[in-house]
Amino acid sequence: MAGLSRVLCVLPLLGLLLGLSTAGCESELSASLEGKLCDQGQCLAGYTCDQATNTCVKVGASVGCQEGETTCSTGCKRLDEDPENCGGCGAVCTAPLGGTPRCTRYECDFDCEIERCGDTCVDPSSDPLNCGACGTRCADVGGGTAICTDGVCGITCNAGLDACGGECVDVMSNPSRCGGCDTVCPAGLVCSLGECSETCAAGLENCGGACVDLATSPLHCGGCNMGCPNPPGSIPSCTDSMCDFSCEDPLLECGTACVDPTSDPNNCGGCDNGCDAPANGMAICTPAGCDFTCDEGFAKCGSLCVDTMSDPSHCGGCTTQCDPGEVCDVMCTTECSGGKTNCDGSCLDTTSDPAHCGDCVTSCPAPANGAPACSDSQCDVTCDNGFSKCDGECVQLDRDIYHCGLCERECPPVANGSPVCVSSQCDIVCNAGYNPCNGACINFQSDNANCGGCGEEYACGLNEVCDQGECTTACSGDLENCDGSCVDTASDTSHCGDCTTVCMAPANATPTCVGSTCGYNCNPPHIECDGACVNTATDPLNCGQCGRVCPDGGPGSTAICEASKCTIACNAGLSLCGKSCVDTNTNKNHCGGCGIRCMGQQSCVGGMCQ
Repeated sequence: MAGLSRVLCVLPLLGLLLGLSTAGCESELSASLEGKLCDQGQCLAGYTCDQATNTCVKVGASVGCQEGETTCSTGCKRLDEDPENCGGCGAVCTAPLGGTPRCTRYECDFDCEIERCGDTCVDPSSDPLNCGACGTRCADVGGGTAICTDGVCGITCNAGLDACGGECVDVMSNPSRCGGCDTVCPAGLVCSLGECSETCAAGLENCGGACVDLATSPLHCGGCNMGCPNPPGSIPSCTDSMCDFSCEDPLLECGTACVDPTSDPNNCGGCDNGCDAPANGMAICTPAGCDFTCDEGFAKCGSLCVDTMSDPSHCGGCTTQCDPGEVCDVMCTTECSGGKTNCDGSCLDTTSDPAHCGDCVTSCPAPANGAPACSDSQCDVTCDNGFSKCDGECVQLDRDIYHCGLCERECPPVANGSPVCVSSQCDIVCNAGYNPCNGACINFQSDNANCGGCGEEYACGLNEVCDQGECTTACSGDLENCDGSCVDTASDTSHCGDCTTVCMAPANATPTCVGSTCGYNCNPPHIECDGACVNTATDPLNCGQCGRVCPDGGPGSTAICEASKCTIACNAGLSLCGKSCVDTNTNKNHCGGCGIRCMGQQSCVGGMCQ
């Protein structure tokens, strides 16, 4: 209708010959419809029909409306408070799941049913990512799942494992929890079938003091320390020395991950069915399919998230486009005000705009667990709740051994144990048979300076040795005297093979000594990948399994691994279309929105094909 009306306004004689109305046309030479009669309640683009007077008025005019209202195509609206027309006609406010959109003083925002946490709505009584308070994340647990009950973190363990002190362990083989959570095998002994023993039972292999069946153990599948991937929501298994996993109901197995196809935007409705995300917005998945929400301060205009205060294609409203030579500074005008910079018709503050940081072309990258930011014309990041900024990355200072409590504080490695970060303080976890003592892991059965206990009062005298926790003059049996410590060099991680070899382990691992040879076991949920212990749920170089590198989305993108799934984060101002980050203002294959392709020799300028 609108296209035919435009032709009739230019060629009114054609309308007369066809017997069609040319109402709304001032003359064959005029493009103005101001005050002209509506054509069956319709006007050309840029105008709307004022129902009170049946005349065409420019979109945004207040003719026929009450004070404070503006004429939109759907009637008279309050642009300062209407979430369907916020800051401009047709500019729709959005909200995340569990939220309700609202418009306050011409800007979009939202309210949450329970509690707001950044750009999301959460239930802190049951959300393991925000348990008890916004940003309080329950720690990952190997062999089980972190849960939140009544605002308190807890765990559920896979079949065959027991919950012991926040860990899921196999009490049939774990020398630190042998037969029960409180039973620790002495140094040099192994845990075999739930009992501390000198050797493993027939058919079982000694893997750092744990006696396991290499054909069936998910922690040692096919060989010691060859752990099976355990994506969130999965139950790992080892059959005939081959790893596999199954997904808990109602999750669906998609590649190396377990997903909920009713809520996962990367697998919405089925595996690999990713949802597009416009610039300044976030893709979401609902049982009805893909959708998106817009960031705070941006409104939904069709398939885009726009700032109607600065977007020349949607200036003051979704359907209002500035004329050539004009800029958008709250409304279409001839120049930018207040020190703002003209970036292709948008009046922007380049000192703080992450999509135009310092100039019109610099787009700031997005980190994992955070969002791009711009401060004093320099790219920066803002981190999600529970994360802190360290050298451009977002980390958890309360549990990160490389940034424990402070960005520059790294928890040092420790012999006979491994470092941990607990509540922002460095601590240690000792091997079975070793005990924390003044920041070190000590065997009270053999240590000459701490024989039978920790401290100076337990030090043996000159020419004495520590044997079985007692100071004496000589070592018994096959134990070797190493500077006053009576040890079994076949299994002692401080004297492995000889008196001078101390076994050390990489980060997130525990050292072992088996048959006078040093080794290590990765601490769940980490598994061994090329000599390192990694969490395949979050490592973009080993996402879901060893060696699986997450691809990026081309220039302006960052590869991220979340819950064993590869995802892509786009730089500020770019849209995620399929698996690529693009500028919908200039990309002819995604012009003005994902999937909108310009034809032939057309170019994409300002989000429009021409």
